[in-house]
Amino acid sequence: MHLATVERRPRAPSTDCCLAILETLSRHREGLTLSDIHRILDVSKNMAFRILSDMTDRGFVVRDSRKVYFLSDKLLQLATPRVAGRNLVDEAAAVVHALRDDCRESVGLLVPSGDEAVLIYFLPSLYPVRLIFDLGLRLQLYCNAPGKVFLAFGDEGERCRRLAGQLLVPRTSHTITDARQLQLELAQACREGYTVDRGEDIEGAHCVAAPVFDRDNRLVAAVVIAAPGQRMPVAMFPELGEKVAAAASALGDRLGG
Repeated sequence: MHLATVERRPRAPSTDCCLAILETLSRHREGLTLSDIHRILDVSKNMAFRILSDMTDRGFVVRDSRKVYFLSDKLLQLATPRVAGRNLVDEAAAVVHALRDDCRESVGLLVPSGDEAVLIYFLPSLYPVRLIFDLGLRLQLYCNAPGKVFLAFGDEGERCRRLAGQLLVPRTSHTITDARQLQLELAQACREGYTVDRGEDIEGAHCVAAPVFDRDNRLVAAVVIAAPGQRMPVAMFPELGEKVAAAASALGDRLGG
């Protein structure tokens, strides 16, 4: 009875439209024009324009010179995870900076979100040729090092649920699409303390990642080093794996882990 009442409750049109626009922009990282949003959502251009203008003024949306709208990172800033009452990004900043300066490669911090991982902090490599990733980037879990962290470490039930949600479709010629082979790699990662990616998500991009645990030994994040494969050959994985694992452990210590 209560559920039926909720379902019949009328929505505030402007609020519903605002949320629909945010959700639509989140699914179109290439951006959308006013006409695109009008067509996709079947809302009037006048209402869509007023809402987009308000969200642009408040910093939730940005518009480029082509009049294409994109989500900003403000929502991500508002939703930054807190661990034991501490802002995860604030606690991670010094650790990520130190790791980036040590290895000189791109370093990021990701958190789990359903069956994906989300990039919440990133520092680019100090080399002129480097991998750059936008904050808010969402990754599948099976085909990259930070994603594999959330399949290899932490609560067993959660790991199994996440693994069941992966489709194991090929992203590159190196993607692991065999469930047994992936399980063997995840077991090896548990023994070594870090995960690896041999160009399985982006052709030519290698990375290593390690888990961050809080004071209750809950898996809360992954720290990753990413670089072009020429600068990070497989032979370097053990050395960089030790470095990223040490950084992840240091962050855990800052969180009371």
